[in-house]
Amino acid sequence: MSEGNLFEAEDVQGLENVLTDTTIPAVTRRNLLSKAAVGTAAVGAFGALGPIPSALASSSTISTLINTAATLEALAVTFVSGVVENASKIGIASNLVPVLKAANAAEYDHYKALIKVGAKPMTTKFWAPNSVLASSDAVFATVEYVETQFINAYLIAVTAFAKAGMNSTARQAAEILGVEAEHRALARFAQNKLPDNLGFEVYKIKKIGGIIGALEAAGVGFGKQGKGPGAFYTYKKPSSSVLGTLSSNTPA
Repeated sequence: MSEGNLFEAEDVQGLENVLTDTTIPAVTRRNLLSKAAVGTAAVGAFGALGPIPSALASSSTISTLINTAATLEALAVTFVSGVVENASKIGIASNLVPVLKAANAAEYDHYKALIKVGAKPMTTKFWAPNSVLASSDAVFATVEYVETQFINAYLIAVTAFAKAGMNSTARQAAEILGVEAEHRALARFAQNKLPDNLGFEVYKIKKIGGIIGALEAAGVGFGKQGKGPGAFYTYKKPSSSVLGTLSSNTPA
């Protein structure tokens, strides 16, 4: 169990196993599991979230999961918006700019959906290495790497939500995961790295804090300076000029 008495996904599963062997009514069991998952008295899928950790934590509690996910989506919108705004300077091919705008719109939809259910980004100030904006190849290599981490993050979320009995929420996380995988495929296409190279997604990192660690190892800074020369960028609501039009803007 993590600091602050918040349950990790494995803790929730253990509690579920114990409760299943008791005579406690199913409705009561579900309520107890929901409370354990968020570390407070939750209402509905996410409900009224309790106190949020002051720093990016490694425990896979529901509140930490959605807060970290919102942070990652804010990072994505900040990065892609900057790329679109400087596309000609970076050397992005004109036919790929609409692709980036559509991806940015999707990330912004993800961010808004998470905020709507109570997520609070841990930070909206990010350090990006100068190298990631050095060329079109560098941009799309970065997108491929970052999207791989995002996919892993949503695999963590799907696992935790499913173990907590939050079936609809698990499916919604999978809906986001599928879109992130599309973004990675497009980034691979932009680098001439097709065909696809996976039969199953890689579930390498099991704790949400590990996703932050992987991005920090690549030079990203979350509210602090990262490795190597770079600059700070702050999330802001994206203008329509950096967004594409999508046919689906909310989870099912």
